[in-house]
Amino acid sequence: MAARKFRPTLLSSLITFALFGVMIWLGTWQVHRMHWKESMLAQINENMARKPVPMPEKIDNPEDWKFRRVTLAGSFDYSHEMLVKPRTLDGAVGYDMVVPFIRASGGTVLVDRGWISDALMDKASRPDHGMMQIEGVLRTPEKPSFFTPDNNPAKKDWFWTDVKGMADAAGLEDVAPMVLYISAKQPGVYPVGGRVQGLQVAILPNDHKQYAIFWFGMSFVLLIVWFLSHLERASLEEKHASL
Repeated sequence: MAARKFRPTLLSSLITFALFGVMIWLGTWQVHRMHWKESMLAQINENMARKPVPMPEKIDNPEDWKFRRVTLAGSFDYSHEMLVKPRTLDGAVGYDMVVPFIRASGGTVLVDRGWISDALMDKASRPDHGMMQIEGVLRTPEKPSFFTPDNNPAKKDWFWTDVKGMADAAGLEDVAPMVLYISAKQPGVYPVGGRVQGLQVAILPNDHKQYAIFWFGMSFVLLIVWFLSHLERASLEEKHASL
């Protein structure tokens, strides 16, 4: 029985419980983030389920209009098409085509018409029927992550939809602070629209549950390792003492 004595050292115990506390905190933080993300996704789904309404002339608080379905009338300015890269669809690499839309009532809205690749660029439709009405979902684009390269307007290299940067590059004035994502998908028509139904998943991936399980699991693994390692140390000490 003496070989199974448990004799942890003070230093290892302090380090172990400090790490344990950090891991528990990380797991708890992930749980809070998971609930926050679920609330956000529920709000997004609720907004997208509403019937489309005319886009207001001025949007003073973009947060109130995130993922709202709206309509607006006007015409596209194809002379200032901008391609945001890289974007994938069904494993193929391409771009999101962003085109200014001149409103009939005045002002401009940047419209993400959808996905297209270099191979399909010649097939891109550019309807020019004068005034038209389009429907889509509004959102305020942000730089996806720290690792996303900076845009280079001089070289027309766009890696994320920067409303102000794109407006300045195209010399546009009175541009809405939000981007409209076309919500209709038409078979055989490019760019490919209608991807907004899964847009909230791509923008707000809710994988915090897995992260929480990981950190909680690692915290208990740490305790088990700490406990077993000191059982083994005690066993060796007892064997040497008995010689």
